[in-house]
Amino acid sequence: MKNEIEKNTDIDGYGNRIAVGSSALHRRRVAGLTALILLFALGLLNEPEDFLGPKHTSWVRYMEVYSSFLLLLVYIVPFFLFMRWFCKKYTVSGLELLLAGFCGAFIASPYAGALNDDFTRIMTRLLGHYYSDAWMGSFEVGIVEELLKLGTTALVLYVLGRKTLKSFLGIGMCVGMGFQIDEDISDITESGFRHVNEIIPIAVDRIQVALGSHWCYAAVTAAGLYFMVTAMGDRKRRRKGLGLIILIMSDHFVYDTPIGDVNLFNALLTAAVLVPLVLILRSSEMSPEERI
Repeated sequence: MKNEIEKNTDIDGYGNRIAVGSSALHRRRVAGLTALILLFALGLLNEPEDFLGPKHTSWVRYMEVYSSFLLLLVYIVPFFLFMRWFCKKYTVSGLELLLAGFCGAFIASPYAGALNDDFTRIMTRLLGHYYSDAWMGSFEVGIVEELLKLGTTALVLYVLGRKTLKSFLGIGMCVGMGFQIDEDISDITESGFRHVNEIIPIAVDRIQVALGSHWCYAAVTAAGLYFMVTAMGDRKRRRKGLGLIILIMSDHFVYDTPIGDVNLFNALLTAAVLVPLVLILRSSEMSPEERI
């Protein structure tokens, strides 16, 4: 009888620990969701100015600029079809990926733009004509933008409670694509309202570099984060994850410098991020099993 009572006590204690742990996890998820909503709302407040022209811009100019956004469908539609295939093959929720896309566009992108502008302004004041946006600015952009996209990806994954490589990869890709679309629209808007003749060239340029751009960057860094958080003491695995993140930051930095303007180097930089992505997609870990 005594042993039975002790056994029941142990079971009750174990059950209480599970309940407490579940409650703590729920509170953390709620806190993460609150942070996500707050960041999203603040990002929305920063966005409108990126889509507006000077005060006396005519509605004709607005139509010329805004209609050019349709050109971006050249890469958006193939990406959408690819993600449909991805969702079916790996059983990933399309709604979760859509949420990730919006978070990339309205969290990572606005804050990256603000930080990039602040960095340029501060460094210009400190260094004057010694400041080189082509090199120093590119270095800052490569770090800040990738960290913001990775942070946004991590927050979305945490709120959704996703722990598999397929989820890291899919959500990372969509955060990056949301970021990419918002950045492209911002570039077209800024150039188009300044000089109408720049609208089409800028749009075409953004389409040309879309293959190895932010969606790919964010996917590989998300995979790198996955390898790091699932290392469980495996130093080789942790170094692999960190190496992928550093690779993307370095690739992004070099791409934004004058080196990236050379067609050969541009192609090499694109291949340098696409090859790891393809290898990750072919990895045996692209399965529903969870390691965390």
